Amino acid sequence: MQLTHANVINFRALDKADVRIDHKTTLIVGRNNSGKTSFVNLFEKFFGDDDTRFVLEDFSTCRIPDIEQALQIFGEAQRHAAEGDQETREGLLAKAYELVPSIRLGLTIEYAEDDDLAPLTDVILDLDDSCFTVRIEAALEAARPHDLLKDFWTASQRPKFEPIKWLRKNFTDYFAPVFRAVSPVDEKVTKEIKRSAAQAIVSVKFVYAQTKVDDTSGDKARTLSKTFETYYKVKSGPEGRHQSIEQIEDALAAASLELDTSYKSLFDPVFEDLRSFGVGTITPVEKPRIVSLMEGSGILRGSTRLQYPSGDGEFHLPEGHNGLGYSKLIFTILQVISFHQAYERAAPKPALQVLFIEEPEAHLHPQMQEVFIKNIQDFIKRKAPWKVQVVITTHSSHIVASGGFHAVRYFDRSEPDGKVKDLSNFQAKVKATPQGDETLRFLRQYMVLHRCDMFFADKVILIEGTVERLLLPEMVRRCAEGLLHQYVSVIEVGDAYAVRFRELLDFLKVKTLVITDIDSVSPTDQKACPPSTAQAVTSNSTLKNWLPGQSSIAKLLDVDTNEKEHGHVRVAYQVPEKQTGVCARSFEDAFIIANAAVLTRDLRHLELKRAFVQEVGADPTPEDIEANAFAIAKRLSKHKTDFAFDVMLLEDWAVPRYIAEGLQWLACTPSKP
Repeated sequence: MQLTHANVINFRALDKADVRIDHKTTLIVGRNNSGKTSFVNLFEKFFGDDDTRFVLEDFSTCRIPDIEQALQIFGEAQRHAAEGDQETREGLLAKAYELVPSIRLGLTIEYAEDDDLAPLTDVILDLDDSCFTVRIEAALEAARPHDLLKDFWTASQRPKFEPIKWLRKNFTDYFAPVFRAVSPVDEKVTKEIKRSAAQAIVSVKFVYAQTKVDDTSGDKARTLSKTFETYYKVKSGPEGRHQSIEQIEDALAAASLELDTSYKSLFDPVFEDLRSFGVGTITPVEKPRIVSLMEGSGILRGSTRLQYPSGDGEFHLPEGHNGLGYSKLIFTILQVISFHQAYERAAPKPALQVLFIEEPEAHLHPQMQEVFIKNIQDFIKRKAPWKVQVVITTHSSHIVASGGFHAVRYFDRSEPDGKVKDLSNFQAKVKATPQGDETLRFLRQYMVLHRCDMFFADKVILIEGTVERLLLPEMVRRCAEGLLHQYVSVIEVGDAYAVRFRELLDFLKVKTLVITDIDSVSPTDQKACPPSTAQAVTSNSTLKNWLPGQSSIAKLLDVDTNEKEHGHVRVAYQVPEKQTGVCARSFEDAFIIANAAVLTRDLRHLELKRAFVQEVGADPTPEDIEANAFAIAKRLSKHKTDFAFDVMLLEDWAVPRYIAEGLQWLACTPSKP
């Protein structure tokens, strides 16, 4: 039995979202404010242990005006009623009721014939022997929309009425959670069920990123100790008490008797004075006694500490001295263990369990992030027949890489209503292409070996090499400062592999700039040549096979700007700095041409001045450097990193035109909301 889909409607950033849940681990990714946390919070509000209240702002922002519109239509209905037009009134009222929004979480559960169907008895509504699906819907809705609109209308007739304030204040009087079973065969067939019945089917546990695990000095940080106290309470319950619990309780009972005798000796004089106080004026105080009531959980709560061995193993240190990352990991593990213990003790057992873990990468180093999912899955496997589905929200490229594309659900906010994209669909689509397996293998390997954070970025820049990567932050500052305030993922892909990201970027639809070289070569021997060479072609696979899809250098230099764009992607490659000037072949000669005057002035300060001197002499003019840029760049080809450091020493330099235009396009293109 497993949860296969969760459908969300009208909750915060999620106007309408259908999330397919993996049978083992689902990874929820996306940029900030894309709805990841909202998705988890909705489960907590409907299925969590605490009866969490909804508020007006839980509705998607586009739904709140619907209530105000319903108010206006209700007012029109009232006016028609006053005029005796009941037919129009009824039509308007029905329209007003439809506008009153509701928040919905629909869960689709699939089961097998050999599963224990006892927990599902009340929610199986179909008689189809071939159907092995049940649906549960949790909703926040107005049970009496007429009363809501009537009271809303009455209040609106008062002076200085503020509709939003009224809705906030009276929200819980009209909107309440309801749970129902829905037939998977006919959506009109429903049956209301109790919250407890829904929770008996779907049991949830939440491990949040913002815990009180910290690195407070001394022994003030006791989060883990408190977590062990909770574990003790679980194990000491009436069902399945651990044998060690009995031994602890027996020891405490013996100690309690000895303490009773000592307490009597210590406090009796005080109680005698208390009895004699006010004798003859008030009724004497009955003599009390103090007894020892020691419980295991109470002892843990106030009198125990978690300690760690020091380097030599002889001396133990308090919890607060332990590393924050290690404490966070232990805390998460304890939460998972406690979820399993609750399952073991439950009678009857829930139909299925879902464990939500929010941003486990907080305080975990990359290597630990990479094995986190595997460790969780291995733990669950060891606890068979315990079957629990794990949903992880993350900003970690390491966790995404280890989870695989099939497990990733990308929350996309590039469109106003937002979408949830299933990367298992992307995987299937790419696999069907001629080089699909090779492309997927490359992307998986790249994500494992490199920091690939495009899943969390506002925008993406693909670059070719080290020089661009080192100088890109300064180039952004010089010509596109708006990008400094956005999360831009910079991915170094070389000159032949940018096209491998084509399908993934097209699927994600994140705004992307591809900065590449025109890479002109001779059509006869395929050797590098200046772009001005007759009949020159490009060797760059991105330009030939992606954007703008041309091989001829002449055509590449003649294409319209629109031809360099497709959807959310734009390519930037070398163009002449001036209308009638020469065109560069690579970043190095493009920089030399754009900064010929600066390099002439500061040539003596460059570590690589020899490459210039060998081509243009020790005292060149800007025209000399510009005319020989290709040859100078060729001499620099084995010293590209040094060239980047030389550029950093220059005080005043210009960003090559093709990069400046590309960055400005990226900066002025709206990021995802």
